[in-house]
Amino acid sequence: MNILVLAPHPDDEAIGCGGTLRRCADRGDRITVAFLTSGELGLEHLPREAAHRIRESEATAAAAILGITRWEFLRLPDWFVSDHIPALIERLVGLIRTTSPTRIYLPHPEDNHPDHRAVFPATCAAIKHAALAPELLAYEVWTPLTRAEEIEDVSSTMHAKLRAIRCYQSQLATFRYDRAARGLAQYRGALHARCAFAEAFECLLPSNELTSA
Repeated sequence: MNILVLAPHPDDEAIGCGGTLRRCADRGDRITVAFLTSGELGLEHLPREAAHRIRESEATAAAAILGITRWEFLRLPDWFVSDHIPALIERLVGLIRTTSPTRIYLPHPEDNHPDHRAVFPATCAAIKHAALAPELLAYEVWTPLTRAEEIEDVSSTMHAKLRAIRCYQSQLATFRYDRAARGLAQYRGALHARCAFAEAFECLLPSNELTSA
């Protein structure tokens, strides 16, 4: 299976679906991750290029742990993805055509971060232009899902997910995302899957938003 992951910032892929990605890699799936921004606001005390180097280096280390085959940094401006939707659609069309994904993982549309919310309508426009119909599975990062329709038991790969998150040392200095992700996965496992750890996803249907962009 070819999988495309859309991560608005480096670390979203690990937090949102890292355990699932490691499971996919273990069974031989080909995984491409597109980092829409390089998360420079997460290191706002540094010059933009210095922040990019740090966060992209962390993303590269995390990708190796998760078994990601290919990754690209689109370098849209952090927090302002919604101001660059035509450029994002164009880049996504190219990625979708070259990777031919069976499944796309992306942030769920009700996430509280504006960059996360911008991804779904842009993806819908891109898949229409690319004339493909991949499955869309939405993950949770900032805002937990209110409707979890697919649950993945990641008990066997939780250690890899946490190792990947911990590659982002520049972000853990201000908040322990690894602990938060572990707690959410434990909660999902206990309530939804009767397992130690799980990741939750919402199954999305493509909308008509922005399809004329």
